[in-house]
Amino acid sequence: MRILIYGLFLFCFALFLHLIIWKVCIPKRQAKTLFQILIGILIIGLVVLEKLSPYFLIFGLTPPSRVIECLHISLFYSSLAIAYLITYSAIEVDSPSLIMMMAIAKTGSKGLDRKKFEQTMTNDILIMPRIRDLVIDKMIYLEVDRYRLSTKGLIVARIFVYYRKILIAGKGG
Repeated sequence: MRILIYGLFLFCFALFLHLIIWKVCIPKRQAKTLFQILIGILIIGLVVLEKLSPYFLIFGLTPPSRVIECLHISLFYSSLAIAYLITYSAIEVDSPSLIMMMAIAKTGSKGLDRKKFEQTMTNDILIMPRIRDLVIDKMIYLEVDRYRLSTKGLIVARIFVYYRKILIAGKGG
């Protein structure tokens, strides 16, 4: 039970800090900043658990007494953190499919005229925000008039290419 309580407490504290920072100023590299917050809270939290453990007894909580319990807390917290990072990437920027569905939903039951839909769903709305995100995250860079993969982008691209080969997945979006 201690692992659950301490792991959830650290994770909730990280989410609280995340919300506070985003209220003050949304960082340019949101995923990187969120990752740093999550890792920082885990490290600081484990140090605080170790240093202030006698004070937890005042609240009726027994601190983790062994290294293995700290490792369990770290594993539980890391699982929550990774799940949150993956989920956050989906809400950080609207996907092209979501943008299209929201445009159609705004028109209500009458629907959206096909020609108007095709005119409004341009690359400026669907593609360029993703390209800007890739540049900000340093996955690609613009050299003269060509986009090129950075080393980081090449590694990520290869991971996905090999993963799709393993799954025998076709092209999709």
